[in-house]
Amino acid sequence: MRNYNNIDTVYTKRLKTVQLKIGQDYIADPEDDEKPKVEHPDDVHEILKSIYRQLDDDQEHMVMLVLNISNEVAGFKVITSGSQTSGPADAKIIFRNALMLGATKIVLAHNHPSGNLQPSNADIRFTQKVIAAGKAIEIPVVDHLILSHSGYISMRKEQHCEFEAPV
Repeated sequence: MRNYNNIDTVYTKRLKTVQLKIGQDYIADPEDDEKPKVEHPDDVHEILKSIYRQLDDDQEHMVMLVLNISNEVAGFKVITSGSQTSGPADAKIIFRNALMLGATKIVLAHNHPSGNLQPSNADIRFTQKVIAAGKAIEIPVVDHLILSHSGYISMRKEQHCEFEAPV
C-alpha cells in the first residue's frame, strides 16, 4: 500500500503559486487606503510610466492593471516580457491573475520599443479576444494602452476595439 501523504494537492499548489507571485509584481497594499484612481487614459499612463521604468525598454512587456469598483488601482502584474518586436500574452494568464487580485475591471498595456504607437493587426485581434473573454467572466477590459518613449495611445480613445465598460 502506497502512502500519498507527502503529495501536494491542487489546493496547496495554488497557494504556493500565489505566495510566490506576491511581491514586486504587485503594487497594491491591501492595508493602504490611498490607492491611485484612474478616470482618464492620462491617469493610467502616469501609473504605467512608473512601472515601465523598472522594465527593460528594448523588449515588449504586457502589463495588466487591476481596478476595483471605484476605479482605484488595486494592483498590477507584468504578464509577459518578450522580444524587441513581440510579447505574446495569454488571456488565461491575464484572467487568472485578475481573479487572484480581485479585479472588477482591468486595463492592459504594452510597449512598442520601436517607438511606433499604432497597434498592429495582431494587437487589435488579441485585444478583441481578451475583451470577449472578460465579458464571459464579467471582468471587463476597459482599455488597452500602447506606450513608447514618445508617449502613448489609448485603443479605447482611438476606437480600435469596442470596450465594454468605461474607465
